[in-house]
Amino acid sequence: MNTTLRALLPTLLDLIVPTVVYYLLHGLGVADVPALITACAATAGYAVPRMIRSRRLDALGLLVIAELAATTSLLVVSGDARLALLRPTVYLTIASAVFLLSCWRGRPLTYTTATPMATKGDPERAAAYERSWHNSPQMRATHRRLTAAISAAMLGYALLNAVIVYAFPVSQADGLQKVPGIALILAIMVMLRSRVPRLSRIVDAEQQRPTDAHQLSAAVRT
Repeated sequence: MNTTLRALLPTLLDLIVPTVVYYLLHGLGVADVPALITACAATAGYAVPRMIRSRRLDALGLLVIAELAATTSLLVVSGDARLALLRPTVYLTIASAVFLLSCWRGRPLTYTTATPMATKGDPERAAAYERSWHNSPQMRATHRRLTAAISAAMLGYALLNAVIVYAFPVSQADGLQKVPGIALILAIMVMLRSRVPRLSRIVDAEQQRPTDAHQLSAAVRT
């Protein structure tokens, strides 16, 4: 579970950091728009250094930064605080589409996420995990179904978030929208962990194949 939590920690921080900053400023009497702009800036304030430290410009990280910049610009131009609260809707709608597309082009995004859980950091299991993608229809089907399920969960939260934003006052909506957000993270963790035993069995079987082939070759030579 710790491995899964580490993988989802950036998303969890995206929910927690802006909320804490917004309510702190709101409690001090700061108006909604400047409070939300500051909350967006705070999110970028830890996301950018994180990428610099890791020396990686991953696509999702860049998407978060671009989306924060767009949200802040819209807030400044329009003065509508609800636009900032729609950030998860925009982000997760795009992420949902990317997840779903990966089911048919390349490898499903859960392939990489589940790697440390299924291989436990063992280089030999990692190699078997890679071979399993090519040799096991069950491996490919498992990842595609899992990725599609996560995509559907993201889209469901995105739509629910939009409803919450326009059904409640800004000060209430900002807190209420985090409840399904946390539920989404927990659901993704459960879905990932529920597939780990199946993926581990596939890797176990794949690890046996080279051994069996080697033994057969040795038997033929003798």
